[in-house]
Amino acid sequence: MNYYIDAHCHVDLLKNIQYSWTNEDSLPIKTISVTNAPFIYEPSKRLFSNSKNIRVALGMHPELVDQYGSQLNLFEKLIGDTKYIGEIGLDGSPRFSKSFEYQKKVFIEILSLCKSSDKKVLTIHTRNAASETIELLEKYLAKSSCRVIFHWYSGNQTDLKAAIRNGYYFSVNHKMVASEKGKQIIMSIPNHLLLTETDAPFTFSDNIKSRLDSLRAATEGLGLMMKQDLEAAKSCIYNNFKTMLKDVN
Repeated sequence: MNYYIDAHCHVDLLKNIQYSWTNEDSLPIKTISVTNAPFIYEPSKRLFSNSKNIRVALGMHPELVDQYGSQLNLFEKLIGDTKYIGEIGLDGSPRFSKSFEYQKKVFIEILSLCKSSDKKVLTIHTRNAASETIELLEKYLAKSSCRVIFHWYSGNQTDLKAAIRNGYYFSVNHKMVASEKGKQIIMSIPNHLLLTETDAPFTFSDNIKSRLDSLRAATEGLGLMMKQDLEAAKSCIYNNFKTMLKDVN
């Protein structure tokens, strides 16, 4: 059976998830559930401790480093508990310009921890900071066996080409396959580096009300660009995910 792949989702933020996590876990979706700060990881891990399809990542969201950057010691303590790291990265948006240098400092510390631990899967936020993100990844994660996923990439083609040369994966959601810029980005990415994501619940709408809705729309859109039907595109994404995980096992 080929599952859908949700390589970046905030399952812990779904409505009433404390009471409905078994419903999410029963879906035909292999999921990386990211967290936004280290203190959220352990409660989330407990919630999904009996899950078959949901794996919890240890995160430090760049938008929140001003609040939670002081939890790097906790991040270091917990990093050996999971192979999944995220959401981490940089955000160069004007709204977060004051924290950008601190974001880089925190990101460097996290990358150094990942390199020391090795064999991690990193799902990374790069909004308005792809060039800086790539530069730090190349410097602090070089010669490690970690695997990198750029979540909802929206940068330029120059940075995209650099990320592709480095073998980074890209998780694509239904909003990307519906926008012209998103399509241009996706068409530049080799098929073997493509994954899907939902970034739920932040991408839900009147038309997309569930993770299955989101992943079906994203996979159908990818299939059109790949000139494949839904099942073939779904199989491609699933095999990409399996290949990535083999590299960190």
